[in-house]
Amino acid sequence: MIAIGAQDARNHGLALLLLCLPGLAGCGSPAEEERIQRVAFCQGSSSDNAQGDPFSVELRQGSTVVARGSGSVGTAFTFEVPAGAITIYVEGVQKGSVNEGVDPDAYHSPGPDDVTYIATGEGCPESAPLPPS
Repeated sequence: MIAIGAQDARNHGLALLLLCLPGLAGCGSPAEEERIQRVAFCQGSSSDNAQGDPFSVELRQGSTVVARGSGSVGTAFTFEVPAGAITIYVEGVQKGSVNEGVDPDAYHSPGPDDVTYIATGEGCPESAPLPPS
């Protein structure tokens, strides 16, 4: 049996703690790339909303809502969402989808101006704004 004093035990405990911290903080492992995509949607005027009332939009992956917003007709919303198939709903009605059937292994990080934009109805801008950095 090896005997050590109280000061030595504290020093060894501190050294062990300092050695373990990087692993606990995730510093010792390579970070996985966040797999995101930018999806934009604009609901223009249509017979579904002839008055131009405000509406809500949801982006879903399966049954999970990954983004939502609300606004007025003719406003383009841009969302950063997890990569993969996205279905767009306005007031609970499916309006479009992106990346359905795309192989997840074919993922590439979007460039600074990459946005998949879907516009329905009339009165939408020709392009969608990029999300704030």
